[in-house]
Amino acid sequence: MVVLLVDALGFELATRTPGFMPALDQRRRLDTVLGFSSGALPTLFSGRRPVDHGRFLMYRRRTGTSAFRGFGALRLLPRRLRCGPRLAPWLSRVVERRGVAGYFNLYDVPRELLPEFDLPERADVFAPGGLPVDSLWDALERRGVAWQGRNWRTHEEDNLAWLEREAAGGENAFLFVYTAALDAVLHVEGGAGPGVASALARYQACVARLLQQAEARREELWVYLLSDHGMVDVHATEDVMGRLATLPFRWPRDYLAFFDSTFARFWWRCDGARDAVRAALAGARGRWLDDATLEKEGVRFPDRAYGEDLFLLDPGVLLVPSFMGARPLAAMHGYDPHHPDMAALLWSNRPIPDSVRHLTDVRAHLEAELGALAGSAA
Repeated sequence: MVVLLVDALGFELATRTPGFMPALDQRRRLDTVLGFSSGALPTLFSGRRPVDHGRFLMYRRRTGTSAFRGFGALRLLPRRLRCGPRLAPWLSRVVERRGVAGYFNLYDVPRELLPEFDLPERADVFAPGGLPVDSLWDALERRGVAWQGRNWRTHEEDNLAWLEREAAGGENAFLFVYTAALDAVLHVEGGAGPGVASALARYQACVARLLQQAEARREELWVYLLSDHGMVDVHATEDVMGRLATLPFRWPRDYLAFFDSTFARFWWRCDGARDAVRAALAGARGRWLDDATLEKEGVRFPDRAYGEDLFLLDPGVLLVPSFMGARPLAAMHGYDPHHPDMAALLWSNRPIPDSVRHLTDVRAHLEAELGALAGSAA
């Protein structure tokens, strides 16, 4: 079994690309989760909703000892040093030395505010024990399956070459590769960019070679092309921070805020701040997410660690500036998961049951396939 997980490869993008992956004729559109890969990948690997596995967005409110403890002293530095590019790598190394093995990026989060937040992804979600709930990787170890995987820690070119070598070696029953290269290109170019077409052609050529080489060896190779979410082309920006700057209430004094690329999240600290912020965003292109919506999407956390109130921008509208950056991008994800371009996919040269419709269904299907593979080899 080979699983190629391509971050941000949406079902709509794949299906409107002529002649893409003809060998993988079993195709399923997958509903994704609200948010980004930080919630979608744990959902894929565990088969559970974000509220159940604890991962939603990259940053959450600090509820215990923060990975950024002590960083509040950075406010004493001159702004040019505090916000300069040289400080971020050093701060990241400090966080890693504190035991954070998961993916994170400091982006443009105000350095002096970092201790107010924390990183929920402390462990490696691509490894056994990386989630607080049972995962696919735990199941592989428990069942004694010979497997190997590669992820964002190594370059895509090396990962794809490694995949072909390992498949030819035949020593593992399960091979896995995750790549975020397409996600990066989509952010810069949008869905119609030349780099996007090149990336898709690269994945198609890799899969074709895998299958051709397996046929030459007279071996059967089961291939699964998987993604965690799609991407929406950006057509407008919204200056949420600018709208709030006109208020008499200020963050972080009167309320704490985190400005993701598509979310504005709030924790209230004084009377009147909530009503004033809601009034200021009344004309913004987005909507407040009520508890019913959060519950439906599986992200209603009882401790409100990801926000007491969440404002989500409309699909295709980017929050600029934000804690993620000050420049507009060509495409973004993290919108309403029911928007067509947000849908993920599972394509294969193996049958896919009709019951596989959501990211939460993928883990069980892959485990069932492992059982079928073991049976065919017996």
